[in-house]
Amino acid sequence: MQHSISLKKRLLTLLIAAEFLLGSVFAAGSETSAATSRLKVSPTKKTIYVGKATTLKANKKVRWSVYKGKKYVKIVSKSKYAKKITVKGLKNGTSYIKAKYGKKIKKVKITVKKKTVASNVPTKITLAATQNSIGVGDHCSVYVKSVSPSTASKAVTYSSSNEKIATVSRSGLISGVKDGTVTITATSTKNNARKATIKITVLKTLRGTVKLTASLSTEEKCPKGKVARLWIPVPETDANGSQTVSPSSIKYTAKHATEAKITTDSAGNKALYVEWDENADPKDRTVDFSFNVVRREIIRPANMQALEKGTVDKEKMAPYLKETKRSGSLTSGIVKETADKIVKDAHATTVYKKAYAIYDWVCENLRRDNSTPAIGSGDVQYILKNTDKGIGKCTDVNAVFVALCRAEGIPARSVYGLKLNAMIDNPNTPYVQKCKPQYYLPGYGWAEADVSALLKLPDIMGHEDDYRGKNVSAEKAQIWKSLKDEYWGSADDHWMMLSAGGDITLSPKQDEKTAADAVLNPDGSVKNYGILNGDGTLHYFIYPYAEYDGHYLKNYGTTEFDYKYSFEEGNDDCGC
Repeated sequence: MQHSISLKKRLLTLLIAAEFLLGSVFAAGSETSAATSRLKVSPTKKTIYVGKATTLKANKKVRWSVYKGKKYVKIVSKSKYAKKITVKGLKNGTSYIKAKYGKKIKKVKITVKKKTVASNVPTKITLAATQNSIGVGDHCSVYVKSVSPSTASKAVTYSSSNEKIATVSRSGLISGVKDGTVTITATSTKNNARKATIKITVLKTLRGTVKLTASLSTEEKCPKGKVARLWIPVPETDANGSQTVSPSSIKYTAKHATEAKITTDSAGNKALYVEWDENADPKDRTVDFSFNVVRREIIRPANMQALEKGTVDKEKMAPYLKETKRSGSLTSGIVKETADKIVKDAHATTVYKKAYAIYDWVCENLRRDNSTPAIGSGDVQYILKNTDKGIGKCTDVNAVFVALCRAEGIPARSVYGLKLNAMIDNPNTPYVQKCKPQYYLPGYGWAEADVSALLKLPDIMGHEDDYRGKNVSAEKAQIWKSLKDEYWGSADDHWMMLSAGGDITLSPKQDEKTAADAVLNPDGSVKNYGILNGDGTLHYFIYPYAEYDGHYLKNYGTTEFDYKYSFEEGNDDCGC
């Protein structure tokens, strides 16, 4: 009995277990079936451009159709009953593609856009030029800097408003013909209503060949038996584009010299150094030197004051801020006191305004004296103590401007060179040297301030008080104002630069160690220095410098050796 009950219990347990197992199997099968029958499509939304196609996919073989927006898309697949189809965009708009599997439906959103085709017709053209001013006979290029829209064509045709001043080629090459200003116009080849313009200034230009013949052949001054040496200033192309000197045009002949070479002095100037040994015959100590130069006028920009950017780089500009042997102290004494008062009275705070205030003061307070030897000595302290007197020539006037600027932290320098027009107008004149001052304007570069040329004008020199001061006529005051404006920031094309700087040690070093050309007082003290400082350095390097047997030979006025400059206008071999 007990055994029978036990058997029944076992059977019941087995039945329950079997039922549970079957239920689990059926449940799992039901879930698998549901998962298998789930419909999926990809992507669920898509953006395409008109004329372009995309592919839609399903996880089952379904029937595809355009559910909404039939004018925007088209199913281009051969069979619409498939796992995937291709849909093509017809026009801007939104459509829906339906995928149907039995009673199950999925929808795909298709957005069709019209792809924007970039226009090649510009609505705006901007021009630029490699230079905004060129000399007569010089060239620059104009080009399309930008167009709007940026995808538009940059193809243009160019024209000049006056081909007698400047011409322009099809490629944009501008050629200077005559001084003046022209407007260059660029016209779009896609729409001739779209134009752009740029102004180009053609500067007055003087070009030609400078020649120098020098000799130390005078038996009386330079007999045979001693070493003779000669240094000749050699010009270079300047940084602001007003002067071009082709290095290949620099030529020299010194057939009987022991040595002839180009050297660089302590101020960075180039020189032709020639040496003859003690065996050279005096008549053989000759040099022929020449170079081609192009000189362009400098026109002060109308917005020059606004071009000042940043501050003075004192480390870079150190050579143009230091005291010289003839400037006097720049930190105390009459130079500093005068400079401070000028700037304070003018309420000047910028480099431009300070420099102009100093320029104006020099114009109003100094006067030239043509009886001064050579181009002057540049004794700044003496000049400031004697402003009521004629104080000398260009070196003197310029030295005051330079020293006052430096005392106010403005880089300044005197530059030395030749008057080309003097050689043209009077080929026999020995007086072709001239210097002028410049100051450095951050953001612009070296700027003109030729007060010495202003004070030298025939109507002004000796008649300064007729034009300046409180008691002059309105007419003279206006003339004076216009003249000061003319020489501030501008310069003509008739002068060329040879060198800059002062207190110069030549290369090789000169032997002279005294102020050999100084004018002495009866007691032997120096009344007036010449080009040599007390230690034999050169206050400036503008004249050819010569030594015989280690001693200086006078090179201005009544010279102790012979040299002559000449200028032949019209040579085009400038290396431009």
